[in-house]
Parts: sequence; C-alpha cells; structure tokens
Amino acid sequence: MVNMLEIFEPKKIGNVEVPNRLVLPAMATNVAYEGYVTRDVIRHYTRFAESGIGLIIVEGASVDPKSRDLHHSLAIYDDKFCAGLNMLAEEIKLRGSRAAIQLLHAGGCTTPRITGCVPRAPSRMEYTMFMHGRHSFKYMANELSLQEIKELVESFIEAAGRAKDCGFDFVEINGAHGWLFSQFLSPNTNKRADNYGGPFENRIRFAIEVVEGIRERVGIPIIFRMEGSFPSYGGVSDEELVMFAKELERAGVSCLHVSGSFAILPTILPRGYLLQGAERIKKNVNVPVIAVGGIDAEMAIEVVKRGIDFVAIGRALLADPELPRKLREGRIEDIRPCTRCNDCIDRLFSLRQLSLKCAVNPELGRDVEVKPAKEKKRIVVVGGGPAGMEFARVARLRGHDVILCEASSELGGNLIAASIPAFKADHRKYLEWLKTQISKVDVEVRLNFRVDAEKLKELSPDVVVVAIGSEPKVPEIPGIEKGYSAVDVLLNKVKVGRKVVILGGGRVGCELALHIAKDRDVTILEVLPDIALDLERNYRFALLRELRRAGVKWICNFVAEKVEDNYVVGRDGSRVEFETLIYAVGMTPRRLERIDLPVPVYYIGDCVAPRKVFDAVHEAYQLALMV
Repeated sequence: MVNMLEIFEPKKIGNVEVPNRLVLPAMATNVAYEGYVTRDVIRHYTRFAESGIGLIIVEGASVDPKSRDLHHSLAIYDDKFCAGLNMLAEEIKLRGSRAAIQLLHAGGCTTPRITGCVPRAPSRMEYTMFMHGRHSFKYMANELSLQEIKELVESFIEAAGRAKDCGFDFVEINGAHGWLFSQFLSPNTNKRADNYGGPFENRIRFAIEVVEGIRERVGIPIIFRMEGSFPSYGGVSDEELVMFAKELERAGVSCLHVSGSFAILPTILPRGYLLQGAERIKKNVNVPVIAVGGIDAEMAIEVVKRGIDFVAIGRALLADPELPRKLREGRIEDIRPCTRCNDCIDRLFSLRQLSLKCAVNPELGRDVEVKPAKEKKRIVVVGGGPAGMEFARVARLRGHDVILCEASSELGGNLIAASIPAFKADHRKYLEWLKTQISKVDVEVRLNFRVDAEKLKELSPDVVVVAIGSEPKVPEIPGIEKGYSAVDVLLNKVKVGRKVVILGGGRVGCELALHIAKDRDVTILEVLPDIALDLERNYRFALLRELRRAGVKWICNFVAEKVEDNYVVGRDGSRVEFETLIYAVGMTPRRLERIDLPVPVYYIGDCVAPRKVFDAVHEAYQLALMV
C-alpha cells in the first residue's frame, strides 16, 4: 500500500494549523441567491468537510456589485451578506475543516448580461465572455480611473474584514484565470501610462496594495491564487512570475495557490500539467504552496512527497466527495474517477442548470441517497455500457437481484472505443471503476449473452431495463461503403493508410484525428462553419491547439455529395483524396425486438437518443432509485 501518512499530517498556513494537506479549491456552485448564502450552499460545503478535507476554500465572492460573473454567485461587498457567511464558516469548521473564502473581481471579464454595467479593467479593450456554453459575447471594458483603483483596493480590504468577522480562517485572493489581477499583470491587457502600468513593478502594484492593506488593517492570513505558468494573457515570463511570488511574500501573503491560465484542465492536457509552475514557485519562496491542476488522489500523494505543502483537488472531489475518507482507508480503487470531461463547468456557465453537477456523480447538487428498496425485485439489464452498469450498480445497492446481460465479450459499450486514445485515459479509469464496483456489489454478469424474447422469458424478470446503446450513423452518400466508422478504427479493426480523410468534425472526428495523426496526413471535412463546436470551451481550445501541432487540416462548410474512386467530392465540385476514409457523423440508437412480457420495461441511455456519458449515468441512477 502507498504510504499516505504525510498527506494527512497537519501543517500551518500563517499561524493557523490545517489538519491535513488536502484542499478543496474555490469552484462556483451557482446556488447562492442574490449573493446570499443558501441552504444549498451550506449543504454543498459541509458535505466535503464531513469527508475529511483539511481546507475548504469557498467559491469566489464578489467584492463589488459590478463584478459578478454568475447570476447566483456569492457576494461579500456588503454587511448584509455576513449572517449567511458566518453560518457557512461555522458549519464548515464544526466538521473539522479549516475555512477560507475567495475574494473575486472579474474586471474586464465581468458580464454585463448579469450586472447590467459596463465592465471595468486596467485598460479600455474588448473582452470575450463565455456565458452560454460555447457561445461567446464580446464587450468593451472601460479603463479604471485612479480613484476607482483606490476604491477597489478598499473593497478588497473591507471584504477581507467581513470574512474575518464571519469566522473564516483565511481569505484567498483570486489573482489568476484571467480575472482582474491577471489583467493588471499582463502588458497585453494593461496599457496604462501611470503608476499601475508599464514596467513589471507597476503592473503588480495593485496586487501588492491589496495584500499590504489586508495584512496591515485586517490581519487575516492571506492565500493568493496566482499563475505560476502559462499566464492568461501572455507577455509575462516564468522569471517574472517567480518575482511576483517573491513580492507577494514580501507584501504579506501567508500561502501561494499556484495555478495557470487553464482554471479547469481538460482531459487533452495531462494531469499535473501546472505542477512545474508550483514547484518553481516553491523553490523560490518561504511560504506554503498549494498545487492544483487536474490532480487525482494518487497523484496528490506523490505531489506532497515531492515537497509541495498542500494539494488542491477540485473536480475529482466533485466526482467523489468521499475521496479523503477512502484515501485514508486505503480504498483507492473505490474512488470514483473524474473523467475531466468538464461537463460540470460547461453546464454551469451555459445556464442550463442552477447548480453544479457532475457527469459521473449523479448525487452532486441533489438531495438524494441510495436507500434499500421496499420490495426486492429480479431485474434483467440488457446492455453493459455506462448506463447499464450504473443502473445495475445502484439497483444492487438497493437490494435487488440484478442480472446484467452483455452481447459482447466485454463490459463498457461505446465507452470502450471512446477511451482508446491515450488522452482519454480518464474515461478508461472510470470504465474500470464501474467494472470494479459491479463486481464488489455482486451483480450477476453474463457476457457473450445476446438477449432475445425467449431468453428473457427464461430469466423470469420482474423488471427489464434496456440499455443497448447506439451504433455509428452511416452517411447517406453514394460510395460511402468505401469508408469505415470511427468506432471500428478506434477498436483497431481497420488498417489505416497514410492519407486519411475524416467525414465529421465534431468531438469524435476531432479526437480520432488527433489519435491517428502521427506520421499520417489527416484532413477533417466538416459541414458546419467550424470544427469541435460540440465541445466545452476549455477542451475545444486545447484540442484545436493539439490538432494544429499534429498537422491535422480541416475544411469547413464542406458538403459531401459522393465518394468517387479515392476522392470525397463536395457539392461545389471540390475533390479531397484519401487512402482511408472514416466517417464520424454521429450515432443512431440500437433497437431491440419487441419485448412481450407482462412486466415493466424501461429504456435508458443511447438507445433512447445518442448523447453523452452524463445523460446515460444520470438516467440510470434516477431509474435505479425508482424501481
């Protein structure tokens, strides 16, 4: 067993002892009401405190009514919010965790659609806001006057005072991820000609004044979240970031939380992608450092062993809030893995939901739990993909007898192909977790078992759940029989030539292109004006960058009319040559012959409509609570 003792040892930040090295970083939940703490906010954070997290950093609270970035974010710019914030801090600390609250100002990235105000930033320029998923809105921000800068310094100091009065152990200043402090730091967004712009010492002046003001007038220990690598707007060297860290320490910060421009690392980037920045900062300062960036439980152990003081685990804790307890008990295989799909942030900022949700953890943000069924039933599940396995797992936990029937030789459904690329290893971990949990709760699994009406009758079920998934859609164009499905290529059923054309530039086509690009000439043909439009923005940005690096080409607004010889012919007469043609134009539901049994029959997952893992898992969980 991995020696985990060190990660559960206490360590001080300033003069406050934190019971262990695990940190929940600030993540928006969008369940406050007009800035006030709600019952849902308290329930969310106390859930993590109960699991044994050492330090909980409550999500960003606006220090200015004109700086909000979500409709239902917390606020700390007025005394009227203090009663709720005090209750939140107390409830967290009563459960053994230390409590911090993040002080936030979005600067030029403030959204007028929410505040009704023109954004204010270091310099007058246009900022892009992604408030509706993949859709962006551009707004011109006005330059802050010297008087407004002084007022903002006061706003941060007053907010820190409220945090201390409310019982928080620390405040965290969000100086990363493109918000106000990042905008001051970068010469690409800070074009000022006064004492707050120009040379490095001027561009950090605002941050230093805020830190010094809080230290001198409030006295609460300060955590500063900074970018240790890949600064949001560029123009800042690694050496300057180290200099910034040293100046922050000199000004009075008690801890540095070292992140980067990617607030939420997509799966295309390796876990620990930001660790190099944290380690570089750690070598140059004498205050504790918190590392963050797609870190899971096993990596967290190693990071602390390598000398980093604290490890922030965000989405992995959303996927499994019990992570600290399971880690302490040595049950690493029982920790539900985060797939880093970023559905959580995508759904939150697309305004499709009011609370934070997780693709693989249907309990997050919901007041639900698995309870024993009132009546034990014999349930047959047809199909062993993510929907079938999740339903079987939860139904068995409720006490039902469950038989999981899979026509192939392996559980996983389309998740098998989806997790083949090396950069989809997180999905493979989730698949293996499902298999492990199915085995642990003693679900009866029948592989190579193709269900038909007669076999169903022999199994004598009380309930049938159909989760047979979907299969690749074949484009309706002449000559397409020369092509192969993306799924078959991923499963290595096809020998792929050197010159490849992929019909379809959505998630599957783009991921496949990157997967096979090495030593190949790959071209994506997409009917829409751009590719990867079905991806969350962080993932899309990173994936497009990797596609360019791999030399993948794409042609958009391309309508394929036919396949002729070794060419895809477009409606405009253009011809694109290939050795291997692959289509990735979506999926279509699989169908099962009519089930003529006098028992309830339910359909879940992609056989209802091809969608995402999120939909399959959530449908399966909900049905398992109901049967």
